Amino acid sequence: MNELTSSKIICPQCAGENEVPIDEKFTECVFCGSAIYIDKKKIVSHFVINSNFKKEEAEGNLRRWMAGNFQVKDLDKLAQISQMSFYYFPMWYFKTDKSSGETIYLQPASSTSISEIKKINIPAGNLKVFNKKEFNESEFVAPDVLFDSAQSWLKETGVNLDTVETSNLVHIPFYQFYYNFEGKQYTALVEASSGKVYANLWPAKSEAPFRIMFALCLIAFFVISILGLLVGAWDKQAFLMSDMAVKIIGYGVASVPLILIAYFIAKKV
Repeated sequence: MNELTSSKIICPQCAGENEVPIDEKFTECVFCGSAIYIDKKKIVSHFVINSNFKKEEAEGNLRRWMAGNFQVKDLDKLAQISQMSFYYFPMWYFKTDKSSGETIYLQPASSTSISEIKKINIPAGNLKVFNKKEFNESEFVAPDVLFDSAQSWLKETGVNLDTVETSNLVHIPFYQFYYNFEGKQYTALVEASSGKVYANLWPAKSEAPFRIMFALCLIAFFVISILGLLVGAWDKQAFLMSDMAVKIIGYGVASVPLILIAYFIAKKV
C-alpha cells in the first residue's frame, strides 16, 4: 500500500503527491505518469457531500412532506417550527465487492434518534474529498462510533470483512427541524443534498375512523346479505332472482351513505 498524506497519495517513483481517486483502484501520477495501485482496504478516506438547499428550501420540502397522505390533515399548516439547525452528520460508508456485485452499507458514525438515515442513498459521484479550507468545521458533527465498532456491526450483519473494498467516513449535510403539534414536539431531518425528509415519529392519521368505516361496511353488507336470503327463502319459487334483487338494491342504497361517510373521514382526518 502506498503512503497517504490526508487525501493525497505519494507516488512510489517520484514522491509526488496525487489526489486519491474516489472510485478507482488505479491512478496515474500527474508528475511522472507512473501507474499507482491503491489498496483501499487499508485506507479510510474522509468525504463530504455538498449542500444544495438553503434553509427556506429545506423548510419548503418539510412542509410538502407534512402535507403527505400518511400525515395528519393540515399538519403542514398547523405545525409550528420551534428550532432549526444545520450540520454535517458523519456516516461510515462501506462498499463490498462480491460475485453478485457491489453493495453499499451505511452506519451512523454518531448517535442519532433518526434511524431512517441508514437508508440514505449516496451516489459515488456526490462524494467530495474533505478540505478544511472549503468548509466550516464547527458545522461538522464529530464521530463517536469508532471505525472498529462500525466494522464489528458490519460483521454482525453477515458481511465478510475480506469483501470490503472501500471504507470511508462521509459527512452528509442535514437541516434538523423541531416542530410542535398539539402540545407535542417532533423531529425531522431534511437531507440538504437531495432534499429528502427523514423522520421516525410524526403526527400520523388516527386509524379509529377508518376502522369504524370498515366495520360499518361489513355490518351493512352482512345485513343486506341476510335480508336477501330471508326474502329468497320466503319466495322459494324465485329464490335466486329475489335474493339477487334484494342484494343489488340494498348494496346500491347502502353505498350512498357509506361513500359520504368515507368522503367526510378523508376530508377531516
